[in-house]
Amino acid sequence: MNWRTTGVLFLVAVLLGVGIWYSNRHEAGKKEAEEQAKRLFGELDAPAVEWFELRTSDGRDARLERKDGSWRVTKPVDAPADTTTADGIASALATLVSEGVIDDPQSFGVYGLADDAKLVRFRANGADHELRVGKKTPVGANNYAATGPSGAVYTIASYRATSLDKPLDDLRERRPLRFDRGGVARIEITWPGGGVVLEKTAGREAPGPPGQPAGAWRVISPIDVAADEEAVETLLSDLVFLRGSGFLDQPPPDAQVGLDQPAYHVVLVDAPQDGKEPMRHELTIGSQLDAQTRVARGAEPELYKIPVERFDKLPKTVVAFRQKDLARFIATDARKFEITYSDPGAASSQSVTIEGESSGDTGWTTKPDAWAAGLAERMVAELARFKAVDIAAEKMGPDELAGVGLSPARATVRVLGKPPEGGGEAPELAKVLLGVQKNGKLLAKVPDRDTVYLMSDEVAQHIPISLEAYRSRFVAKEPPKPAAAPAADAPPADAAAPAAPLDPSAMPGDDEPEDAPAETP
Repeated sequence: MNWRTTGVLFLVAVLLGVGIWYSNRHEAGKKEAEEQAKRLFGELDAPAVEWFELRTSDGRDARLERKDGSWRVTKPVDAPADTTTADGIASALATLVSEGVIDDPQSFGVYGLADDAKLVRFRANGADHELRVGKKTPVGANNYAATGPSGAVYTIASYRATSLDKPLDDLRERRPLRFDRGGVARIEITWPGGGVVLEKTAGREAPGPPGQPAGAWRVISPIDVAADEEAVETLLSDLVFLRGSGFLDQPPPDAQVGLDQPAYHVVLVDAPQDGKEPMRHELTIGSQLDAQTRVARGAEPELYKIPVERFDKLPKTVVAFRQKDLARFIATDARKFEITYSDPGAASSQSVTIEGESSGDTGWTTKPDAWAAGLAERMVAELARFKAVDIAAEKMGPDELAGVGLSPARATVRVLGKPPEGGGEAPELAKVLLGVQKNGKLLAKVPDRDTVYLMSDEVAQHIPISLEAYRSRFVAKEPPKPAAAPAADAPPADAAAPAAPLDPSAMPGDDEPEDAPAETP
C-alpha cells in the first residue's frame, strides 16, 4: 500500500467520523427540541420557580418560598425547608413533560381532574401556573394531568406525579445544626456535672506542643492537652448528619422538656472570616419524650425530636476527647520489633529480649523462638493503632511507677521502620512501656509522657505482655513426632521397662513453670 492510498483512506475515515459526529449531534438536538416541545410549562428551569403551593400527603396545605436563595416553609408553619426536596419539586414542575395528549377529552371529572385532583400552584419568571394531577391511566405507568381547570388533558409519568406527593415533615429541614464542619474552629460542650472546650491550634496565639501540627484540635478546658483528632471529627460528623425524626411546633415550657437544664449543650464557633464576627451554631438537647426520642432545639424556635440512640453516641467525658494514642504508624512500614522483659524480682540488668524481623514481602521471622503463624503480623497491626481506653493518672512518682510495673517496665516494645537507603539507623516507629494489669486493664505509657494509660483487656490477646504469656501462647508448638516402629526383638508393650535417668536440663526451672498461667497482678 503506497502513501497515496493511505492518505485517501485516512481522509475517508476522518470524513466518516465527522459525519457520524454531526449525525449524532443532530439527533441529540432534535430529541432535545422534541422534549422542549412536550413541556407543559414551556422553557422554564428550576431556579426560576419562586414559590409553590400544594396539599401534602398527610392532608396539610403547604407553601414554600425561595427567600435570599434558600427555601422556607411559610404555611402551615414558618420553618426552614429541606433544600433537596424543595429543589426536586421545583425541578419536577419546571421540566414536566407530557407523555401524550387525550384527543377529544371528556369532562375533567372522568380523569380525576376536577375538585378531587391534586392541585399544585407555583410562580416562575413572574407568571403564575397551575398543575392538576388526576387518576392513573388504565394502561402504562402514567397519570392524567392538566394545566388549568379546563383545556387539554395530558398524561405524565407517574413517578413525576409521585415526586409531588410528600408529607409535611419531608418538606421541612430536619437538621437541628447546619454548619460546615471544615470551618469550625472552637467547640464548647457541657453536660450535667462537666464539660469541655476544644480549639484548633491554628487559632491560638501559641502553637501546640512539638509534634502536634498546626490546625490540630486541642483540649483547652478543663485541662490543656492534645485532643483526640478522631474523636473530634467523629463528633462533628455525628452532628452534621444529625436528623430530627419529627417536630414540636407548639413547644411546651423549657422546664417541662429539660431544656432549662440540658442533658447536652453544644456550641460550634466558626473561624473568623474577613474580620467579621464568627458564626455560632448551637444545639441544646433536653429530656426524653418517650423510649425512642429526646427533645432538641437548634437555631429555630420549633423543637426537634431526635433519636435516643444518636444522643447516646455523643461523648460525655473529658477523657473521651483527649489524645490517647501511644503509637500510630502504618503497619506495613514496620521492619523490626523488639520486646524486652524485665524480671521485677531480680536486678534491673537481667532481662530477656525477643526480636522479630520482616523483609516486607516474606512475613515475619522471630528469634530466639519461632512464633505461631500470624501472631507477629497481628501484634504489629495492634501496635500500629495502639490507643488507650482511659487514663489512669496524669503523673506518677517513681515509687508508684515501680508498683505498677512501669519502672522498670515489665515489658518494653519497640517497632522500627526501614533503614535509610544511604545507611544509618532505622527510624523508631513506636516505643511503649507495659506494666501490670489492673481490674482487667493493662497499664501503659510512653517514655516522653508523664500520663499513665489504661489499655483494653483485649491487648493481652495480641501482644505478649509478659514472658510467661509469650512462652505459653505465642511460641509455636512443635508438632508431635510419629511413634517409631518397635524392633523385632523388643519386649511386649505391657512388659516393664527400666526407668530412664532424669535429665536435669530438661526440667523446668524457677523461671520456666511447666504450665505458666497468664500474668495477673
